[in-house]
Amino acid sequence: MAQDRSQPPVGSMIVKEIYKKYHEKWFLEAVFNDLMSWNRWWTKDRLYNGLLCWGSKKAPNPYNDLYLNTQRGASLESGMDDSPMYEPEECHFNAESGLLELHDVGLNSLYIADCDALSEIARVIGRNKEALELENRSKAFRKAIQGLWNEEEGIFLNRRTDNGKFSKVISPTLFYPMIAKVATTKQAQRMIKSHLENPKEFAIEWMLPSVSANHPEFKKEAYWKGAIWSPLNFLVYWGLRNYDAADVRMKLALKSQKLLDKEWLRKGYVPENCSSVSGAADDPKLISTRFYGWGGLIGTLRFIESGILPAPERKIAN
Repeated sequence: MAQDRSQPPVGSMIVKEIYKKYHEKWFLEAVFNDLMSWNRWWTKDRLYNGLLCWGSKKAPNPYNDLYLNTQRGASLESGMDDSPMYEPEECHFNAESGLLELHDVGLNSLYIADCDALSEIARVIGRNKEALELENRSKAFRKAIQGLWNEEEGIFLNRRTDNGKFSKVISPTLFYPMIAKVATTKQAQRMIKSHLENPKEFAIEWMLPSVSANHPEFKKEAYWKGAIWSPLNFLVYWGLRNYDAADVRMKLALKSQKLLDKEWLRKGYVPENCSSVSGAADDPKLISTRFYGWGGLIGTLRFIESGILPAPERKIAN
């Protein structure tokens, strides 16, 4: 296990959903301290000028990880290993700080959502001091992330911390401010209309490509350069539920279900990723495991739409 990096902060969001299904307080109490420690870790190890950056710091390396304290190691923390967002031409890695010099929209949005979910959990189990800490942290990040809004492009953009320039790589993670309800109604409508429903970017037959279809790297399709990944569809769908976007939300849910059904009926696959051109999990351009744990996530969108699974936007009561 790598000791230099973490993974995207989605734990509290998922714990909250499990609690909504089973209503077992002991579960929240059992995991709270670990989740709280993780939440605090981000501001201790990944904070730079008010927002978080992905990183890979110097650390013990018992498994001879080749990517420790490197640009690739920092991109691995994002979970989107070879995404064009994190290549050297888009951002610089600072080996001294151990950080990608990039304020990342997806990371900071997920972190705000983590603070909000964990503060709800804290209130349920009577950890009011920690709840207030989390609520104050969420407010500070909500204010700071508005600096990543780009009016010209009509979307939040990753911004370099070394020169202040915006990255123009458009990926599904740029819709994550909707998960945290950071985007105003006007901003959300602009993002959806200009990008999510744009047939040159994401409104293609098979959704969602991991980089916009008009990006030069998209033609490679493999891995995070255009392939469809269930977690991206899942998280973008969650964000859409916080806004008046029922049509595009249902479109994403139906296309996701169609893709899952097609590959299951065709070859019994529930894959790691699929081609956003052919929709196939065994497309020769792909690097994909045919049966993978998170592959089924795209099927849960319809379960949420139909009420079988709890609505992620619903808060938990004390």
